[in-house]
Amino acid sequence: MSLESIITTYGYPALFFGVILEPEAFLVLGAYLAHRGYFSLPMVIGVAVIASFSATELFFYVGRRYGAALLQKRPNWYKKVARIHAWFTKYGDGLVLGFRAVYGMRLVIPVTIGTSAYSRSRFTLFNALGALAWGLLIGLAGNSIAQFVEEFFSHLRHHELLVVIVLAALAATFGLVQWYRRRKLIVPPKI
Repeated sequence: MSLESIITTYGYPALFFGVILEPEAFLVLGAYLAHRGYFSLPMVIGVAVIASFSATELFFYVGRRYGAALLQKRPNWYKKVARIHAWFTKYGDGLVLGFRAVYGMRLVIPVTIGTSAYSRSRFTLFNALGALAWGLLIGLAGNSIAQFVEEFFSHLRHHELLVVIVLAALAATFGLVQWYRRRKLIVPPKI
């Protein structure tokens, strides 16, 4: 199976789920593939925005629906939650708008905000604006990086399948390491 047929068959759906799992890595990979002509850059950014927005809405809903019970099962989140409450008191809407830049807390922030009395419609508005700004910034930066890398390493054209596989493997490995670290930090409940 060629790279073109893989991308044609699984491209945008794979990008959608990849952005949910490891946002920047898969958005930059999508921007690279857009630069190479396999994807449309506006579609890559659009898919990334929708994926980021949807995942964040889901995490907010989980916080709203399961809130305190969920946080009680995650004692390793206590320090993060306390920090988020302080940030939320200080920055309010700005935290919802810009939390994607706070690496390592992207899941905890919307869950924690979901436990508060913050308006769902207000959250949705600022989440949409934040997802759009994030998608544009990272997508365009990724495209610029791809142009630079291609000019710098012009021989990559002959090895694009290898480049895509290596980038995807690095992104997946990074995601698995992060998942393992989070899982390892979870303390089992005392019986």
